[in-house]
Amino acid sequence: MFRQNSPFSLSQRWLKYLNEYGLCLVTDIPTGLDEIKKVGERISHIQKTIYGEAFDVKATENPVNIAYSTLSLGFHMDLVYYHSPPGLQLLHCIRNDTCVKGGESTLLDSFPVLEEMRECHPKHFATLTKVPATFQKIHYERDDPVEMTYQRTHVVVDDTGRITGMIWSPPFEGPLYVPEDEVEPYYAAYSCLAEMLNTSHLKLIHRQRPGEALTFNNQRILHARNGFDLNGGVRHLRGVYINIDEFKSKCGVLASKLGIKDQHPIRHVFNQCTF
Repeated sequence: MFRQNSPFSLSQRWLKYLNEYGLCLVTDIPTGLDEIKKVGERISHIQKTIYGEAFDVKATENPVNIAYSTLSLGFHMDLVYYHSPPGLQLLHCIRNDTCVKGGESTLLDSFPVLEEMRECHPKHFATLTKVPATFQKIHYERDDPVEMTYQRTHVVVDDTGRITGMIWSPPFEGPLYVPEDEVEPYYAAYSCLAEMLNTSHLKLIHRQRPGEALTFNNQRILHARNGFDLNGGVRHLRGVYINIDEFKSKCGVLASKLGIKDQHPIRHVFNQCTF
């Protein structure tokens, strides 16, 4: 969207990297609890969810979400049981003591993996564009009870075959409600994609330091976490979300103001739009 050698501001370069690559590491952020909201508001309003405007990722005794434990997390996207899952996720490291062992974050761009699957396993790829999975968050015991269910395919393509979206979140999958003859093909395709994701050489692994924020497109970039042992220390991340359409709008408005929209069109943001 922007030329690498142009004198754009840090905020403009941040938007550029998020749009082109789907992720960007932001550093030197003060470690106050509200600082990540200030960073997010440089793009747009914070997207409020069932976890509020901001959410804290730290181990608790009775977690309402597996993320709030010390367990490992496989590749996933957040809140896929929403009609429109959060677009950008900004995950700010408040504290990560040196005595904490593990807890590294892993990120993976889903787009090249899906293209590889289409080339190497076309039948499995086609299955995941047609057979819908169930995603759900059903939790009555939390302070604000939740019952959310959404059925959709893992992969979305437009009428030309272009990939326009992906949904992947094994911890929040519900029962499969499809005709019997689609069950075996679905699970064969599902297993194929899971294996490709988990063995991809494109994975990026990073241990966050205080003051860093992993910022990424939640509808394109999968994220995971190694399990960890606190060893008496503290690991505290604080996150916020930004709506994907508002992010795309911000990129478009900025590119238009800079007069570069025709030469550097906005990249598709994986929001399932066919435009």
